[in-house]
Amino acid sequence: MKLLSTILFVFTCSLLYSQFEEAPDTSKYASYRLSIRIANNRIIADSNNAEAYIQRGYYRNLLRDFDGALRDIDKYLSLKPAEASVYKSRAKVNYEKGDLQQAISDINKAIELKPDFYEAINDRSTLYYKTGNYEACKSDLLVLLKHNPDDLPQLLYLGYCETKLEHFEKAISHFRTILSKDSLYKEAWNNIGYCYFRMGDNTKALEAINRAIQIDPRYPEAYEKRAQVKIAESDGTGALEDLTQALSLNPFLTTSLNNRTLVYIAAKRYNEALGDMNLLLQLVYPTPELLRIRAGIYKELGETKLMEEDLMFAEEIENGQLKIEK
Repeated sequence: MKLLSTILFVFTCSLLYSQFEEAPDTSKYASYRLSIRIANNRIIADSNNAEAYIQRGYYRNLLRDFDGALRDIDKYLSLKPAEASVYKSRAKVNYEKGDLQQAISDINKAIELKPDFYEAINDRSTLYYKTGNYEACKSDLLVLLKHNPDDLPQLLYLGYCETKLEHFEKAISHFRTILSKDSLYKEAWNNIGYCYFRMGDNTKALEAINRAIQIDPRYPEAYEKRAQVKIAESDGTGALEDLTQALSLNPFLTTSLNNRTLVYIAAKRYNEALGDMNLLLQLVYPTPELLRIRAGIYKELGETKLMEEDLMFAEEIENGQLKIEK
């Protein structure tokens, strides 16, 4: 099980933490275009109609025309420069465009204009988390919790930040505070278990994770975390059972796909390992490490050409010769 223990943390402690993300609803594109035409007519009638620009920018963003949306927002701000909520909207567009640093800059401007703009502070904490600035994220979360001490989801995310920083005792303290107010908060139990696991106390880890499963037997992330403990204890069979249960509840859990791939490799079940790895590489951006794992699977299956292709692909990414579009 050495392979498993060395690669176990590739995908651990991933979070779904963003109020920005929404899947585009393409069924409404015709109505969005109609709204843009209406805004165009308003702008033709009055080129200084700030509201028409923001209306058009809003619908351009929904159509994924990020540059057009930003031009409209900037035109609005040239007419009404001190609008904190519009800088927040600009941050949203830049976030969806993939420019997180510019999004942070926009949010900072919104908060500068309106220091008690808690929705913007909340968005900034998300952006800090996504860019790996966990200390800054913590600072924003503490401001939010001072404003609303009973906001348990924010306290949960504060625990996540401490976990990312490997301050496991602090993280556990935050999670236990949540449980003092809601003893059935499954995410708190599950992440207490994860922290104990990272601290090397598998007994306490299993106790906490099992409590999360007792609260909600259909909680895939708990089976995922429990599988990690079982992998560390060289219980490949138990880990496989938990990972399969997690994926039956959510087929797109990348950590579970990654770890089940490794369990299959350790058990020499290479065809099943390849199936999981291929799905994983459809869900995440390929990394040299993942490609080399798949190359090893191809080697065991006698697929020399495919093995060589993955190794070459991995090397090109590592050397910057190949840019992966995100």
